[in-house]
Amino acid sequence: MSASIESHFFITLAHFCDIHGPRVIQVPQVARSAESLEQLLLRDYPTDAYCDSCRFQFPNVDKQKEKQHIAQDVDIKLRSMESHIDSAHYVSTQYSATRYLLLSSIIKKVFSEETMVYDESPLLFYDEERGFNVAVGFKLQDNYSRGNERRYCFIFSISDVNEVLCMNVVQRHLEFLLSSFGRMITFVKTQRSEVLLQLQQDQQNPFMPTSSYLRSNTMKLPRSLSRLVQDEQFFVKLHKWNAYILRNIDLP
Repeated sequence: MSASIESHFFITLAHFCDIHGPRVIQVPQVARSAESLEQLLLRDYPTDAYCDSCRFQFPNVDKQKEKQHIAQDVDIKLRSMESHIDSAHYVSTQYSATRYLLLSSIIKKVFSEETMVYDESPLLFYDEERGFNVAVGFKLQDNYSRGNERRYCFIFSISDVNEVLCMNVVQRHLEFLLSSFGRMITFVKTQRSEVLLQLQQDQQNPFMPTSSYLRSNTMKLPRSLSRLVQDEQFFVKLHKWNAYILRNIDLP
């Protein structure tokens, strides 16, 4: 694949936060040079506009390194995750210095679009400002959120490339993209269902403390996706899945 084209591909996990509105949680991007990699590996970024619900949650690095699960993939000082595959670097962060305004525009359109649904039906759109985007939305039950559900979206984007080339790439890989997003969403939903089932079983256990979680709950609290699925390594797994997707996108 042409490096100049590959650098325009990226994937976003976005969330409509009850407190902050549309927010990017995680965005994996591709770097082909040391200079590009340095631009993506941010050492710091503003976190005031994020809460637990929309913040990119990093695992306990020291604890996880002891288990030898993530090794060098997570650098807590850089607030990023990075994998080196072949000659490319795949970097996941929350705040993209090179695409902040573009990402903000994309997710605002996705979450405000009247035709956007959260049943995993794809939404495709192209314009000169936002490039070509394939968005797939889903939601999870959470009684601590507004409306008792949290809304998320996976978005594959191609920026700064002409419409014909974008169409060629998407036409060639649409089935692969939708299948990949579908598998990730199924994994998330399955994990969440198992958590809810365990909560229900605990509630029915007379020896467990009574929980009000599965009952009517008026307390709304920000809660991260990794907490909803009770998987501290969730975002590490997501980074690796998305790196695999980006690595397998090529030109006709």
